[in-house]
Amino acid sequence: MASPRKSAPAQRVTQQNLGAWVIKCNPSITNLPELIAGGVRSWCVREGYRSRLIDAGQSVLLWVTGATGARPHAGIWAAGQTTGPVEYSEHGKLVMPLTMEFLPTPVPREEVAARLPALEVVRQPFMSNPSFATTPEYAVLAELCGCR
Repeated sequence: MASPRKSAPAQRVTQQNLGAWVIKCNPSITNLPELIAGGVRSWCVREGYRSRLIDAGQSVLLWVTGATGARPHAGIWAAGQTTGPVEYSEHGKLVMPLTMEFLPTPVPREEVAARLPALEVVRQPFMSNPSFATTPEYAVLAELCGCR
């Protein structure tokens, strides 16, 4: 009997290997057109060691989730920076303060996966926010996004 396929363990994020945070947006839950029109100033994240690493000036990418071929297309839709450490919102949720600009054209998941098949958000799309890209991975993503 064949053993079940195991996914690679999540890599531990450190200040030394962090290239960018990758936050995920599910368009079946979040109104994407409203988000684009109103802008992104903060994003909910899970409390844990990753959230404690968040500080001002770190790169952030917005990954819109979705099945292959779905509309809107999954992939990178926005890029920006954190503006401070995490904080609790007035509703008691832990949030990452940030500023983001939507890309003129989103970078499709297929293009990202072809270049970076080991990228955490590609390998483990159901992880909680925030996901991350290593420094070398972010160099490739920044090139794909035109955000360097």
